[in-house]
Amino acid sequence: MKGKIILEEAFNLPRLAEQEAKKYASVNAAVLLGKALADIDGRIAQMDEAGVELQILSLTSPGCQGETDPQAAHAMAVESNNYVGEKVKANPTRFAAFAAVSMHDPKQAAEELTRAVVELGCVGVMLNDFQSSGADGNTMLFYDDPSYDIFWSTVEQLSVPVYMHPRLPSPLIYAQLYAQRRWLVASAWGFANQLSIHILGIATSGVFDRFPGVQLVFGHLGEHIPFDLWRLDHKLDRDRFPEMRMAKDKTIRDYFATNMHITTSGAFSTRSLLSAIAELSTSRIMFSIDYPYEDGLMEGSTWFDNVPISNPDLLSIGRENALRLFKLDRAPHNVQPGLSLRELEVGGLRGPIYPDDATHLRTSTRTGIQ
Repeated sequence: MKGKIILEEAFNLPRLAEQEAKKYASVNAAVLLGKALADIDGRIAQMDEAGVELQILSLTSPGCQGETDPQAAHAMAVESNNYVGEKVKANPTRFAAFAAVSMHDPKQAAEELTRAVVELGCVGVMLNDFQSSGADGNTMLFYDDPSYDIFWSTVEQLSVPVYMHPRLPSPLIYAQLYAQRRWLVASAWGFANQLSIHILGIATSGVFDRFPGVQLVFGHLGEHIPFDLWRLDHKLDRDRFPEMRMAKDKTIRDYFATNMHITTSGAFSTRSLLSAIAELSTSRIMFSIDYPYEDGLMEGSTWFDNVPISNPDLLSIGRENALRLFKLDRAPHNVQPGLSLRELEVGGLRGPIYPDDATHLRTSTRTGIQ
């Protein structure tokens, strides 16, 4: 399928790329990962081969959220937004961008987001889970705290989505939970385990009730949340937890119908996607790759183009949902909505179909990327 849009696709500032890549990859793989994170312009050939029309770029995790010093975190956000803004300006039909913000100060975050959207044209904001704070990095700032209402209000006024992305844990959490099982700390399990708590904290704190226009996006087929919706809603007992601030007549499933979306980033499992569709419908799901943490664009694209769902559903998940949510039909991106199945050559990519859904295992083994 041509015309796909992908939206969990990382970059890093060239001065940081190779060193920071060592947090997520083996020694040998870190060099290649760093180069891939730093090289934005070189992605277009891969995009053409994989049928990707446009990718939304985001500063790689942890980005500003990993900076414990508020001034350094804000400086990184400004630098990153200016840098990626120039990249998008040079090629707006192939790239868009998420803003980066420091979340130490909610008012400052709102102001930088406004600048990034209004002046630089960013189509949303990427938050890499909690904001590290404190001298030892063990203070974690979460955005369900009422002090962040000024940030959520600005998000609603700007009408741009917030993408919630995982990150590595604080030093204390790592020492207590992962030090003796470090293979579980990142994408294998820890990322989803930690981020899902933050996402559910935002929902149950009433953010969507106070700011109903806020749209939250998260990847990896929903960080486990869609597969536990029944139990979540069954166990959020209002009598037992009267202090829970979400509306008394709402469930987490309700918010998936109005405020929350997921992507396929880094989760190329046919069975899992079909289950997510059954829980959420195709209208709340968007295709993504998780480049360059997944090795290239072809594996995920070939998998997606061969998923056994209807052609209209492929079109919705692969293109139209993201086009509409991020308003990519507007200048300067001007992505054309409503193209026909024939124009987009739906079903065009051919490749191996893995009935055991083991492609991700093979990729991780090959590259050493966490």
